Amino acid sequence: MNERFLIDDIPVELRRNKRRRTRIAMDIDPAGHVVLDVPQRTALCDVQALVREHGRWLRYRLNRVREETAHLGRMGYESGEVVLYLGEPLTLEHHAGDDVRLKGLVLRVPSGDSACTRKHVRTWYRQQAGSVFEAVLASYRHLPWLEGRLPPWRHRFMKSQWGSCSSKGAISLNTHLVRTPRRLIEYVTLHELCHLRHHNHSRRFHALMSTHMPDCAVRSKELGRCMSLLLDE
Repeated sequence: MNERFLIDDIPVELRRNKRRRTRIAMDIDPAGHVVLDVPQRTALCDVQALVREHGRWLRYRLNRVREETAHLGRMGYESGEVVLYLGEPLTLEHHAGDDVRLKGLVLRVPSGDSACTRKHVRTWYRQQAGSVFEAVLASYRHLPWLEGRLPPWRHRFMKSQWGSCSSKGAISLNTHLVRTPRRLIEYVTLHELCHLRHHNHSRRFHALMSTHMPDCAVRSKELGRCMSLLLDE
């Protein structure tokens, strides 16, 4: 079970991971707290020391997230509101039918209350993500370590990460990615595929990323500006 607490004034979520041996992973949840993925036997005093050591940087990152999401309100999913698909703004339009249709930059959804409309939109996102992600993955089939075979993969809505690669080599992609430009989907997909070679963020990992995507650092920064999309969970 995850642990939630404050270290000084910094909100922290501690996730103990049986598969993690020594390294502690640190991330910022777009909901406004620090996430630490730690080996199961990590002592709380070591966690506190790490957070205090990086306190200035963590406060800066948390403040940035709060500034970037301060303008966001919960969508009402009314006609005229805007949703994103592959980085393009789509205008929602209610109609009397029972299907979701994309016409130009208008997404037509069945009339109903906000909860019903939200369900239709997310179902549509899942459908689109399946085909888009499959195509992006297929474009990387040539990577030498894949030997022409793609790993098992799935996609689902996630709150705090864009993708992951399990210790058994299974890839997970965040369905929310389908709302970002394709170049960012390509970045996350390659990132996870590179973890099949290096299951860490070592120099070798970053060198491999740079070899197959020279502008990966630029795309990473672009993706960082999309963190607010994860709040719609």
